[in-house]
Amino acid sequence: MTRVRRGRGLAAILATIAAVTLATTAQNDAHAATGSAGAAAHKPARTTLHIHVTGCDRCSVQLQQAVNGRPGVWQTGKQRIGSDHEATFRVRSRHTDGMSFAFRAPWARNFYAVPNAVTQYAGHSIDSTIGRKVAHHARRAEGCWAGTRLGSVRLDFHVTPVHAAGQPGEPITAPLVYATHTMSSWRPMVKTFHGTIANQDAFYCSRPKTTKMTFRAPGCNGCEVQVMDGAFRPENVWVGRNRTVRNGAVTFRVPRPLTRGLSMTVQAPWEGDTGYTTVVAFRYPGHDVGDAVSFADARSHKRGFACWGGTSHTDLTIPLTVRKVMVRGTFGRTAGTIAYANTTQSWLRPVLPGRKGVIGAQDLIACQR
Repeated sequence: MTRVRRGRGLAAILATIAAVTLATTAQNDAHAATGSAGAAAHKPARTTLHIHVTGCDRCSVQLQQAVNGRPGVWQTGKQRIGSDHEATFRVRSRHTDGMSFAFRAPWARNFYAVPNAVTQYAGHSIDSTIGRKVAHHARRAEGCWAGTRLGSVRLDFHVTPVHAAGQPGEPITAPLVYATHTMSSWRPMVKTFHGTIANQDAFYCSRPKTTKMTFRAPGCNGCEVQVMDGAFRPENVWVGRNRTVRNGAVTFRVPRPLTRGLSMTVQAPWEGDTGYTTVVAFRYPGHDVGDAVSFADARSHKRGFACWGGTSHTDLTIPLTVRKVMVRGTFGRTAGTIAYANTTQSWLRPVLPGRKGVIGAQDLIACQR
């Protein structure tokens, strides 16, 4: 089995490590975020942003948050990118939701707007690598980062000049600023000027709609459940808060774009030391969307799909079967959990190995979107 580390003790250790080191993997960061939320729920979560910029050591960067429907614009002071190619900001994590990045280059000419960093170009999936040629020829782009709850994250940008004809005698030199790896982003998707985007006041972002997702799990009262949208790069990981099943159900509000590629973990009160965290199987091989899944059917499978295909609905209920089963644990046979959707859902790869229908993980699942 691929495995997601479990246990509050380990989560707390990861949270401590995250507080003093720059996170390097989405897997550890996701669990550090979970641990931090539990250990310091009474304090506003904070994130250290290491803004790494190549191509313009004399540029300055300013962080902004302007959300449509919300009064006022939050922003930091400007920081110049130094010889180490980096500027560091420490902000409240909630300010990263819909954050934009305003850059200024001393060599810009006749470009009467504030350049913004592109976080995502149209047609390029999350985590994909972006080069200058791709950026320069892109026609539509977003500039609003979806944000993070991690304690520390590094964001990589590149700056390059773009030359264009302007008024007679006033040729334009504009900074083209883009994330070198596509970031999870909010709308709007706007037209570019030779790959660049800019604003006059602030780059206003639109908060995505959410889906109210209810999972029904009779017989699993007290189970701890978590939903997440994994990615290979830490800045693109979204992790919901842990919730406890009560009265046979648990409900989450998930940003609708992040329902595609959603995975779900379950920790039941009866579990022994399994050495992994149980994940919900949204589909078993050989089943089509809508097919019913019985307990006997689920127990016959050695593989399963833990990545949900997503939804466009505003409200959705998915019945689950969550049952105690005996599994191979760290020190021999122990009580474990099987969890699966009673009706086969839309799914994404990868397919994960399992045993008798039980799918477990120790790493955050990066679904193939």
